[in-house]
Amino acid sequence: MFHSRFLWRLFASYAALILISIAVIGGMILNRMENDSLEEIKRSLKSQVILFKDIAAGYLTGPAGDSIREHIRSLGAELGTRLTIIDAEGVVLADSQKDPAIMDNYATRPEILAARSHGYGISTRYSSALGSRMMYLAIPIKRYGALLGYARVSVSLISIDDRISRLRSIVAGGAGAAMVVALLFGLLIARRFSRPITQMTPVAESMAAGDYTKRLPNGRTDEIGKLSITLNRLAEKLTERVETISKDRNKLQAILESMVEGVIAVDDSERIIHMNLAAGKIIGVLHDECIGKPVWEVTRLREICEILSATIKNKREIESDLKITSRGNETVVEMYASPVFDAGAELVGAVVALHDVSQIHNLERIRRDFVANASHELKTPITAIRGMVETMIDDERMPKENRTSFLAKMRDQSIRLSTIVTDILTLARLESAGGLLEKTRTNLGDLVMAAASPFRVSAQEKGVSLETEFPGAPIYLPVDREAISLVVSNLLDNALKHTPGGGLIWVRLNAGESAVTIEIADTGIGIDPIHHPRIFERFYRVDKARSRELGGTGLGLYIVKHIALSHGGVVTVQSEPGEGSVFRVVLPSE
Repeated sequence: MFHSRFLWRLFASYAALILISIAVIGGMILNRMENDSLEEIKRSLKSQVILFKDIAAGYLTGPAGDSIREHIRSLGAELGTRLTIIDAEGVVLADSQKDPAIMDNYATRPEILAARSHGYGISTRYSSALGSRMMYLAIPIKRYGALLGYARVSVSLISIDDRISRLRSIVAGGAGAAMVVALLFGLLIARRFSRPITQMTPVAESMAAGDYTKRLPNGRTDEIGKLSITLNRLAEKLTERVETISKDRNKLQAILESMVEGVIAVDDSERIIHMNLAAGKIIGVLHDECIGKPVWEVTRLREICEILSATIKNKREIESDLKITSRGNETVVEMYASPVFDAGAELVGAVVALHDVSQIHNLERIRRDFVANASHELKTPITAIRGMVETMIDDERMPKENRTSFLAKMRDQSIRLSTIVTDILTLARLESAGGLLEKTRTNLGDLVMAAASPFRVSAQEKGVSLETEFPGAPIYLPVDREAISLVVSNLLDNALKHTPGGGLIWVRLNAGESAVTIEIADTGIGIDPIHHPRIFERFYRVDKARSRELGGTGLGLYIVKHIALSHGGVVTVQSEPGEGSVFRVVLPSE
């Protein structure tokens, strides 16, 4: 430290000024006059700040209107004193000479620090904003033992400086030469050593503002030169770290946004600090408009608010389920909430992951329904066959016509049982890994015509007209021939069963720009729209008694839907009671 060239140069310049000042005969007089004047001003400021304290207290506890600010400005002008009101954090709330919005934080000003610890604080220093030396006096404002803020008064010491300057001119004759030399010497030294500091200031301010592109010139070998090199290195390191942090943040943001699970993070006040797109979709809000808002203002889902509150309160992980019902649809969400701690093991918030398991729950429901329905459907024909067999065995003298009737019923039930088993095996094949579809490029018109041909005889026997409409040009698509034939057969079988004699059935094939449509329409009994969402479910029947009477298994439309989906298409229904039905299977074109 004692080998520092900068230290000795600075010491020598100030030592020369001090020695010249002591040599001046009027030094003690000037000092005495200055002290007396400062004491007088200090007493005046103490009186003024006591009067100003009540006004400041009213400002801090009441509404901050423009009228009270104007009153402070006019009062300061009348007293010739600068009046300032500062809150407990050091923020300037009102000032008689400057706009508080452009003023710095005063929490570290000497008079504020002294007022906080000793009951009042006084400080004298040069104000670059006002261009003169100022004396500041501040006292704290408290209510019920709580610190509200500070009242500060200040006055310019330019009059004291002028008085001492006049006295200095009187004694300047005896020490004029020495004073001139001292001032010139001090000016040269100050200029030499203030220039690099002046150059560093804007660079440091740019770094504080986040701009790390500016650099300092390197040409000195003393401590100032080393400081310039250090600042340049610091700017380079900060640039690298900011880039790294920005990349990591972007990666994390991309990961969170691409997650199918919703993620909501809140701080310890339960204000949202992050929400990804999936979470916004689940709770039905725009995720980018929720940042900074309390979670209870963003969503009315009580369970999400409760699990986050409980996680923050108990500082432990919590799991729960959430059911969201909207427009008749139920969404089931699994919630996993965890507390978030900082590096010091202090709780800073919580995060909850939302996993939409509606499809899993729906598949589980379908599985349960399938097992129950399949068991019931298989049990019915088996029970009927068993009952008739036991009756025939027990009654050896049963008339021939009754035995023939029983055997016919047993045959019908066995056929129905075989149909159910065949449909179940078809489902097993279609739902196996990869669907086991063997797609070949096929003329769809020929395939549909071949599948519809066997139903012409049945339609004639029932008195139903079966008509077909196909485009003139062939339509080629890569399809599973057996599966598409099964689609047409199932739809035609349903249409024929539910169309009375004298009715009409159409089989149409339409080719669009992006899709091909197989359409089966009839003039049958129709289907009530309330059943439309469920008719493609396994074993679902609109009229169970009529369906069993006609030999239906309840699996045909489900098979049609599954085959359409396996080919990348969809199946739709348009029907009203008494007006017939239209089933459309839409397959994508090549």
